[in-house]
Amino acid sequence: MSPSRLLVPAGLAALAGAAALNFSLASELRLKPFDVVHVPHGEVARLAALGQRGLVSDLYWLSVVQYVGEPTAEQRGFQKLFPLVDLVTDLDPRHGYAYQTGGIVLSAAGRLDESNAILEKGIEKGPNWWSYPYYIAFNHWFYLGDYAEGARWAEIAARTPGASANISHLAVSLSSKSGTPEQAIALLEELRATVKDEVTAQRLEEQLKLAVLERDAQALEKGVVRFRELTGRDPFVLQELVVAGLVSAFPPDPFGGTYVWNPADKRVHSSANSFRFQHYDGGKRRPGFKYQYEPERREPRQ
Repeated sequence: MSPSRLLVPAGLAALAGAAALNFSLASELRLKPFDVVHVPHGEVARLAALGQRGLVSDLYWLSVVQYVGEPTAEQRGFQKLFPLVDLVTDLDPRHGYAYQTGGIVLSAAGRLDESNAILEKGIEKGPNWWSYPYYIAFNHWFYLGDYAEGARWAEIAARTPGASANISHLAVSLSSKSGTPEQAIALLEELRATVKDEVTAQRLEEQLKLAVLERDAQALEKGVVRFRELTGRDPFVLQELVVAGLVSAFPPDPFGGTYVWNPADKRVHSSANSFRFQHYDGGKRRPGFKYQYEPERREPRQ
């Protein structure tokens, strides 16, 4: 048998062993379940795969599925998700769902830079899916309030084959700085219909709740403005808007809390979730979100 043939099983065994090590060490050392101990660099993995990149990519994709599906994933954090998805797509650049799942889960986790990076990689190397530029548009518009950048990516998404006509409408709205929560809800529901795994669907459901929160809060704030015009004061509690006939019914908080009026910032907030859409202010980003790659991630691709 030739030396090159001998190297194939050896390389595959090494990579399969590394994937298995991520799980066995976590179990034996009683670390957090399904944590990932080590992610090899894409170039190293490509060389070690020796023509079997698809198989090795599938092995690491299983690691991704386990990693994001772990029930305590929020407590563990998502520091290794970008390197894992980056590796999977280095080995198999046409793995469309890896880009989409990675982008959506990273976005929902507040890791917007990493979400945008893997989605841009999908645009460059993956299948021609409208969901990649659309979701970049969503990150810039919904989380950062950057209408201009959101409009640019929405226009790219609208020109991608298979894109919904709603995306063209969104691009026009963002260009005029008038994107609405209703548009976010419609497009998130449309995107949710395209996903095939439960974890990604759950992340989209979470973001749908944020969009519903924003829609309801804006509607209540309009009611507060009208209440102030009629009474000369702000409401003590938002339920006064219903009593005054300015709101037909008090909306339920999608996160299980209640809507409250904050006289300090003159905005409506959920008692269970602090999110509110914020307009872009020239670079300042929303507190509480992680926007930069963390030190423990591996070096960027060369």
